[in-house]
Amino acid sequence: MSFITTYYPLFMLCILSLLYMIYRIQPMASTVKKVIIVLCVLTNAAYICWRLFFTLPHEGTFNVVMGILLVVCECIGFIQLLVFYTLVWKPSNRKQVMISDLERLPTVDIFIATYNEPIEVLKRTVAGCLNLSYPKESVQIYLCDDGNREAVAQLASAFGVHYLTRTDNRFAKAGNLNHAMSQTDGELILTLDADMVPLPSFLEKTVPYFHDGATAFVQVPQAFYNEDPFQYNMFSKDRIPNEQDFFMQTLQAGKDRFNAVMYVGSNTVFRRTALDEIGGFATGVITEDMATGMLLQGKFKSVSVGEVLAVGLAPESWLDLLKQRDRWSRGNIQCARKFNPLKVRGLTLMQRVLYLDGIVYWFNGLFKMIYILTPILFLLFGIQSFWADFQSVFMFWLPAFFSSYLAFKLVSNQKRSMFWSHIYESSMAFHLAGVALSELFLKKRVEFLVTPKGIQTDKRHFHLKTMIPHLIFLLL
Repeated sequence: MSFITTYYPLFMLCILSLLYMIYRIQPMASTVKKVIIVLCVLTNAAYICWRLFFTLPHEGTFNVVMGILLVVCECIGFIQLLVFYTLVWKPSNRKQVMISDLERLPTVDIFIATYNEPIEVLKRTVAGCLNLSYPKESVQIYLCDDGNREAVAQLASAFGVHYLTRTDNRFAKAGNLNHAMSQTDGELILTLDADMVPLPSFLEKTVPYFHDGATAFVQVPQAFYNEDPFQYNMFSKDRIPNEQDFFMQTLQAGKDRFNAVMYVGSNTVFRRTALDEIGGFATGVITEDMATGMLLQGKFKSVSVGEVLAVGLAPESWLDLLKQRDRWSRGNIQCARKFNPLKVRGLTLMQRVLYLDGIVYWFNGLFKMIYILTPILFLLFGIQSFWADFQSVFMFWLPAFFSSYLAFKLVSNQKRSMFWSHIYESSMAFHLAGVALSELFLKKRVEFLVTPKGIQTDKRHFHLKTMIPHLIFLLL
């Protein structure tokens, strides 16, 4: 044991440092990446085993409770680590299909879902749809207005596109899209959020994948032409990547290998007959996109196109971002109840794992709160969540941390860093922890909240209410 205690951390750090230097010399060495990923998994597995068998407190009720909570969070984090590195283990090998490979071009209905977005935002989206490089006679554009606004009807008339509305707002966006389906008959359906402007080549680079009759939908990344709240408030657009880019491009490509691409609510082309077979867009949850994609993948195939083919507006303020994540968190927990991935027919084991991982992700606010509380409770009240000496911590934690840092850096392609990931998660942890608990136990009915877009562009506000939890913990 003394030999391991002395040489294990030094040996692992030397190996990782050597591999990192090799990678810096030869950045495209995928073998080096995979070796580092394996070492990351092994060192983290060693850390978890050490935590479970040698560090749990056995005396004092509060010590035992906090010890169990902390180690459970770490075990869940280890499982998430395994899923994450399974996704990024190798890039998707999907081959691009050319539009010339199609015997004929299918007809496409474009649904632009809108409720209360500014007319100026809608104008850009409609103009982008009219500029698509696809035969005009094969495309029909529909402004699906759940706000029943005269100004939107006038906009549709001015641009020569169709205007659809309905007498109620039942099932929110999903109901809006299902109503549009009942009024149209195109072979394919492109769903766009009100602010998402498609590039001219959008249909040319997505429609060809429907040459495979088993393909139900093709998902394109959501990308943004404005700064997100982190970039804007830190004056760092060029130094901080948009916090959604990593998921939209890197993780979706990994999910593509397992037919588990997530439908993200916009920038998606569907085969109408596939939607008909599952009864249209899923209803009864506020994240109809996730549920719809999962139900389709139980019967059909999905495709992720990594190229940015549409751009829109990221949430423009901190409050808008919290509203968006509030909806996503509640919606995922609702999906776990109504469309449990373990019970949806036709899904493979890996599909179930990936969807469960996506649901568990929305409890990360709770996990982060426990990580933050643990040292505070020790320093203020002497509550010890684990027992270990410094030498043991150095031996097991340091290699696990360094290998995690290095592996993440090598697979993130400059779209995310461990440092900024912790900032993103910690900044929203207090709010999302409350959201997850209320949705899990109270099941309070919450209306579908549209993320405000195109409203605030040049004003700065200090939202004291959202800062109160941060200030309290900073004081502690």
